[in-house]
Formats: sequence, C-alpha cells, structure tokens
Amino acid sequence: MINALGKTREFDLAWLLILERINSDQGPNEFTFAILIRRYARAGLVLPAIRAYEYASKLDSICSFDMEMKLFEILLDSFCKEGSVRVASEYLEEKVKLHPSWVPSTKVYNILLNGWFRSRKLKQAERLWIRMQQENVKTSVVTYGTLVEGYCRMGRVEMAMELLTDMRKEGIEPNAIVYNPIIYALGDAGNLKEALGMMERLMGFCKAGDLVGASKVLKMMISKGFVPTLTTYNCFFSYFAKAGKIEEGLNLYTKLIESGHVPDRLTYHLLVKMLCKQERLGLVLQVMKEMRARGCDLDLVTCTMLIHLVLKMQKFDEACAEFEDLIRRGIVPQYLTFEKMSDELKKQRLSKLARKLCDTMASVPHSTKLPNTYGRKEDISRKREASILRKAQVMTGIDIPEDD
Repeated sequence: MINALGKTREFDLAWLLILERINSDQGPNEFTFAILIRRYARAGLVLPAIRAYEYASKLDSICSFDMEMKLFEILLDSFCKEGSVRVASEYLEEKVKLHPSWVPSTKVYNILLNGWFRSRKLKQAERLWIRMQQENVKTSVVTYGTLVEGYCRMGRVEMAMELLTDMRKEGIEPNAIVYNPIIYALGDAGNLKEALGMMERLMGFCKAGDLVGASKVLKMMISKGFVPTLTTYNCFFSYFAKAGKIEEGLNLYTKLIESGHVPDRLTYHLLVKMLCKQERLGLVLQVMKEMRARGCDLDLVTCTMLIHLVLKMQKFDEACAEFEDLIRRGIVPQYLTFEKMSDELKKQRLSKLARKLCDTMASVPHSTKLPNTYGRKEDISRKREASILRKAQVMTGIDIPEDD
C-alpha cells in the first residue's frame, strides 16, 4: 500500500496510514520506511526522504544498530541512483560530525563511490578512494569492482588494469564481475593486454565469426578455473543468431542452464531471433514458454519477432491473436508491425481480419506523432461521410439513406 501511494506521490496518505498503525502489531517496519525513502528519492524530494529516515531510526521497532544502518545505506543508495550524490555525500559528513565515534561501513563507501562514477565525477570518486585508503577502510571485491567499472566507463582502462594487481596484493581475487568491464573497454579500444588476452580473444573470435577459435579459448578459460559469465555466453548467442547456427545455439543454451546460470532477457532475445530467422516456430514457442517459466515476461521485442514470423509463414489468425494479446497485456505494438500486418491482410484479401485489426488499434491510446493513424484512411473518410449525412438529416428532417 505504501509503495502504491508513493508511486502516485500521495505521501500525506502514506504517512496517515503509517501513523495510524504505528503502535499496532502490524505496524510499519524497516521495509515500510525503505519503500517510502526510495519513493521520496525517486520523486526528487530529498529532505522528506531524510526526515523519513530520521523518524524511522528513532522508533522502538527500528532501534537496533543493524536496522538503522541498513536504512541509512538505503537512503544513500536511493539518492545516488537518482543522481543526488552530492546530497548523499553531504549528509554522510553531517552524520560523521554528529557522531565522531561512528565509522561508516564499507558498503556506505561503496555506494558513494558507485554514485560518483555513475555521475561521471572522476575527481570526487578518486578523492573518496584516497580517503578510504587513509582511513584504512576494509575493501572488498565489490569496492574494486566499482572502481574498475567506473574507470572503464571513463575510458581509463590502464587505471582499471592496475587495480587488478592491487586487489591481489590485498588477497582479493578478481571475479567475473571485475573482469567484464575491462573486456569491453579493451574491445572498444582495440587493445590487447596479456593478462586478459584470453578473454579478449574470445570476444574477438565471436565477433569475427570464428567459432572454432572462440570455443578453444572458452575451454582454456574453464580449464584455468575461470567460469564464463552470462555475458560471455551471450557473446556466443549473438554470433549464432547472425550465422543461423541453431543446433550449436541450443546446445550452448543447455550447457548454460547446466552450469547454473539463469538466462537474462538478452539471452532469450538472441535465441528467439536466431530461431525466427530460420522459421522454427515450434522451437520459438518452446523458448518463449521457458522464458515465462523463468520469470521473464514476454516483452514487445520478443512478441514482435513472433508476430513477424507467423505473418511471414502466412499464419494470419495466429498473427492477429498475438497482436491482440499484446494489447490485452497493456503493450502497444509498434506502428511498423501494424502497418506490415494491415498491408499483408489487404494483399491476401482478408478484409474482415484487416478491419478487426484496425478497430482493435483504434481503441488503443497511442502517439499522435506517428507517420499515420492506426485506422485506415478509408475508415476515417467513411466515418466523416456518415457524420455529415446525420447532420443533414437533422437539419432537413428528410431521411437520407446511408451506403452499406
């Protein structure tokens, strides 16, 4: 309820609900205030967010240090994600001044570090990193992962590479999350580094269509104890989609599942694209079924590919059914999809289906900036003519027959 009220910016009602139940058994807890804080931050209301945190931290139900610390981290994280990093930083400084004995957690510093990098404030991020080192803040793989990703995002790949050495000196072994940004940055720069050359070559092979070379590198990675990430697998799927290698793609998909990875939306997009290109409708439907079963909703991209496939296969009833299903789920199809379907139905002289398609889309709110309206021009003309006839009939009192 608090989330729904916050989403519509009904914060007064949200507080009314909180205060009414403050002393009840089912009163607000730290999760309630976490939701409220995030909604305030998303609305750009930083002071109310801070007041919500300070109010919650004084409640008996949220008086433990761990709970208060968790809420504080959520407050800073919410500010940073909405671009209010300076506000988060200043509020941290105020808290440190008020409580000199209090030492911010590593997670607090990681949140701010990530916030500065996301805002592309390199100097502030580097100052914070120096401060962390001076204060002997215990770093983690998340800290270094944030630094590496941040430097790569700013085009400082060499700095990111140096951090890998620092990590190992501290006894922290880089993982896939740390490596991935460097792989992409090196790829963009066309630069090969010996320490990451193995993974860099993998991406190069995939892009060049050298599946044999890429497979060899992948096996080398696994033999050296490096577990391929989902990003690595998606690199292969991208190649398979372009090359139309269905069997190889499906075999790799099976290995991906067996290795414990959960396919993401990009994985499914690439698989569906690959299968649609080869007109393998049965397999497309099977993959989409698995997609739903794993918690990935069928989005506009996936459904559009399916509609275009069944249309190409001249399964017009199925195409219209999928089109209507999109609308039922609150997703407005692309104009180009509508136009393509409408043209094909008229070409096949399926006027009834074409009219139904136009009527369906005419009832859906859509942009007025599209190159055409979703209703056909002849439909608009017919409606305008009927309107004129009705007005003439009212004015003259003469029954004027309308054309069927």
